[in-house]
Amino acid sequence: MEEYPNTKSQGPIGIFDSGVGGLTVAQALRAILPGENILYYGDTLHLPYGEKSKEAIIRYSTEITTFLLSKGAKCILIACNSASANAAEYLREKFPHTTFIDVIQPVVDHIQQLDKKSIGVIGTKATMNSGAYQRKLLESLPNAKIITKATPLLAAMIEEGFTSGPVTDAVIDAYLHHDAVSHTEALVLGCTHYPLIQNNIRRVLPENCLIIDTPKIVAKSIVQHLENQNMLNNHSVEGQIQFFLSDLTPSFRKQANLFFGKDIEIEEVRVLSN
Repeated sequence: MEEYPNTKSQGPIGIFDSGVGGLTVAQALRAILPGENILYYGDTLHLPYGEKSKEAIIRYSTEITTFLLSKGAKCILIACNSASANAAEYLREKFPHTTFIDVIQPVVDHIQQLDKKSIGVIGTKATMNSGAYQRKLLESLPNAKIITKATPLLAAMIEEGFTSGPVTDAVIDAYLHHDAVSHTEALVLGCTHYPLIQNNIRRVLPENCLIIDTPKIVAKSIVQHLENQNMLNNHSVEGQIQFFLSDLTPSFRKQANLFFGKDIEIEEVRVLSN
């Protein structure tokens, strides 16, 4: 295990997701802040979170947060929409001295700056059933039309490596072809897995529908949080990235290698007590 200096700015950024989806945000963050150290935890043993109860998601998120903090994480990115929607509030109350960045609020803040009258959101059942996007978007844009749709097969499909081809297109068509959610002025990919099939989704959308670039928006939000708290690591040396999985899967290794352009080291660590 890499040892980090016992200073707040040089500590690693903790990131967790149920699987490969959070890699989209980790990659975007790496591009903006190459000097930051990153700890990534993928709870592949329990994916997808979108099919789990709120109580289960909170339990998984709490145990993972405890693990990342024990490794010196200076802040925690909840790189999972299902966990952001169901566990973020609990985590902030349980760990009051820790900065948590979720993947919902930064997107809502970004959309508020756009002149869009209709907004579509697709995501897992857990995310859509929580009502988090609907509630936060309407708080910011009370006159906007918000259309949401649960698309539960997409995350599992992506975890299995189906990010292109006829299977991917068939599932996307089944969910979005001629559906109201895809005929909005902007579409939020409300799952960090979905940017991996963004081009496939674009195929079934009208030309004037804007796909919200969630990973870049969230990465910029992390930069702002770190700047505000004087916690940026300004060292010129490239930061370390360490990966931990609750279940070491070949599909995750393959995707992570593609994202970061090299063979990465992954350690299997099961943090849950039962």
